[in-house]
Amino acid sequence: MGLSFTLFILLLLIVMAGFIYFVTTIGIRMKYFIITTLFIVWGMIFTYNYYQDKKRIYIDKIYYLFMHNKNLVCKDPFGQKVTVNRKNFNFVSGTLVFIGKEKSPYEGLVVPAEKCKEEK
Repeated sequence: MGLSFTLFILLLLIVMAGFIYFVTTIGIRMKYFIITTLFIVWGMIFTYNYYQDKKRIYIDKIYYLFMHNKNLVCKDPFGQKVTVNRKNFNFVSGTLVFIGKEKSPYEGLVVPAEKCKEEK
């Protein structure tokens, strides 16, 4: 454990020394280009994480409604509206889909949870 930590610190120091050498030998235009590129990449990562978080919160809300016996209106992969409830569907958390239960009218139908909303 101690050896791997020491090697990690040593590698980190070598990378930092190389970065400092690189930054001091390049021109001012290249520095601005690198900084601008880093900000653009950071902005893209931030935007991606923001929308993924919104999607996760929405899926959590759908799952909560489903577990509390609320009816959900969903679109199946064929574009048809389907009423999803605990009587006819199971929720698969690994893939975030509803699957029709055996011996129900929707047996084997797979409906993505992101295509659902609460029935009004």
